[in-house]
Amino acid sequence: MSTNLYHFLGYKILEIRYKNKNNDSSYITISVPQDNYNKKKSIYSFLIKITTDFGNDDNYFLFQADFEIYNIDEFNNFESNEKKAYFLRIVFPFIREKIFSITSDTDQGLLLPTIDIRNFNFDCELKLIKA
Repeated sequence: MSTNLYHFLGYKILEIRYKNKNNDSSYITISVPQDNYNKKKSIYSFLIKITTDFGNDDNYFLFQADFEIYNIDEFNNFESNEKKAYFLRIVFPFIREKIFSITSDTDQGLLLPTIDIRNFNFDCELKLIKA
């Protein structure tokens, strides 16, 4: 019998710095600046920071996501980057929608692209540049 690896507890917005001057953004960065596993509570938490130059100013959205880990052996088999990418892919659609919802109060919301993040290196920052 297989055990589920995790239970998604949720995400929350920790901080926002956003000012839209009705300009397009030329880049979006995605990073996981911090992650932590609390052995006592079996909770894996990590921060997700989305940065953009919307309106010629650096704007960012800082989120925290939390997962209860059921299968510690399988969890420990992940390398650091694999762990970040695995859990980020679960929460990224929610974050993507939340950022658009927050920024769409003007004529132009910030829509993050739909991306396959499984093979990105989240030990550093991922930068997407508008072509």
